[in-house]
Amino acid sequence: MDTLLKNQFYKLKDYQIILIGWALILTLVCLNCAVHSVLIAKERVDIASSIIWSLQKFGVWLMLTPMLCNTFNHSQVKSRVNHYLIVGIYAISFALAVNTTLDMAIEQITWQASLFYQWHNHLVAYATIVIVWHLKHSLFDAQPTQHTPISTTYPLHEESCSASLEQIETEQHQQAHLYLDDINIALADIVFIKAAGNYIEVTTPEQTHLLRATMKELEAHLPNAQFFRCHRSYFINLSHSQKVINARAGHGYIVLKNQQQVPVSKSKRRDAHQLIPI
Repeated sequence: MDTLLKNQFYKLKDYQIILIGWALILTLVCLNCAVHSVLIAKERVDIASSIIWSLQKFGVWLMLTPMLCNTFNHSQVKSRVNHYLIVGIYAISFALAVNTTLDMAIEQITWQASLFYQWHNHLVAYATIVIVWHLKHSLFDAQPTQHTPISTTYPLHEESCSASLEQIETEQHQQAHLYLDDINIALADIVFIKAAGNYIEVTTPEQTHLLRATMKELEAHLPNAQFFRCHRSYFINLSHSQKVINARAGHGYIVLKNQQQVPVSKSKRRDAHQLIPI
C-alpha cells in the first residue's frame, strides 16, 4: 500500500501537489474562522462567509499556481535565484492588485491599508510555492537512487563474412532490450518515456510501465540514434515519431504515429526538426 501511494504521488504534476496543499490551507483558514466565531465573537458559524473570506485573501494563488509551475519548468534564465526573483515580482504584484481591489470593493478599506496588511501574506504564499516546487525537483527528480542497474543488451550473432554491417546493426537494433525492475522491454516497442519523480513511465503500444529510474540514468543507456530527449521530462523513440509542430514562445510538440503529442523544449526544437523532417 505504501509503494502504491508513492507511485500515485510521483504521477502528480507540480501544480497538482501545490493545489492540494492550498486546498488544505484554505480548509484550515475556514476552520479558524469557525472557531473564532464560536469562541471569540460568540456568533453563529457562517461557513459560506468563511469560504468567501478565505478565497478573497488567498484564492488568487489557486489561479497563479499552475502558471508559476509551468514557468519554473520552462525557465530560460541561467540563474535560478534570479528567475525566482523576477517571477516573484510579477506574481506578488498581480496578487496584491487583485487582493487590494477586492478589499476596497468588499470591505471598504483604503488601498494603502490593504497593501500594508496583506503584502507579507502574499510574499509568504509565493515563497511557499517556490520551496515546495524546488524540494520536489531536488529530492525526487535529482536524488540518486539505489536499485537494479539499467542495462541494454545487444546479443551477438554469428553471421557469415558476407553479411553487411547494416544487416548486423539492424538485427542488433531489433533485438535490443531494456531490463529494469525485472521487466524486459524491447527498445523498438518503446513509444516514449516520461519522468515521474524517482520513477519513469515507459509507454509501449500495449501498456505503460511504471519503473524506478531517473532520466539521467536512462540517458546513458538509450542509443542516441534511436531515442531523442526532446524535453527534460521526455524521451521519444524516433521510429514512432511523425512530425514536429511549432508552438508559441519557441516551444513545440512532437506528434507520434499513434497521434499522441509529446512536448518539445525551446532548446531542443531545432534538433527535433532535423531528426524528424516533415
